Amino acid sequence: MEFILTFAFALGVTFLFINQSLNLTAGYLNHYVNFMASRAYLVHDAGNNVYENNINYARDRAQEVFRRFPLKELGIDADFQVVTRNEGSALFSGTTSTFKKSLSSLPIIGGGEKATLLSESFLGKEPLRFTCFQMICAAMTGNTQKCQTTSNLDIVPYDNGC
Repeated sequence: MEFILTFAFALGVTFLFINQSLNLTAGYLNHYVNFMASRAYLVHDAGNNVYENNINYARDRAQEVFRRFPLKELGIDADFQVVTRNEGSALFSGTTSTFKKSLSSLPIIGGGEKATLLSESFLGKEPLRFTCFQMICAAMTGNTQKCQTTSNLDIVPYDNGC
């Protein structure tokens, strides 16, 4: 009887640690994919003069990068969201990914509840080229009204250091 109890306990603890290591691996993988999508959102610029179009293109690009990784095949059914600075603050713009995983493979040990795992990557958003153009044009002309279109002045911002 003691052997059976000891064996069952050892087997339960082994399964618990294996399940926890798989959960950690899934969490790290999800966080990596979320970070890659956040980087795509950070730097993507469509090059047009409409702010909302640029943000929508960057959001689509981030979702495309996130979908490129086969998370569902690995048992991760993640809910991916892009948070723009219009929806939150400029400090908290980036991407989030949420998914649920069971903490234990045995309902007796650890319960049958699933834990909600959240990955956040708030890298922000680089200024758009048109925004840089407007800032450089306003600094050169002293008038922001002349800087509404790119046809008024030829400016080449080589780096995005505006």
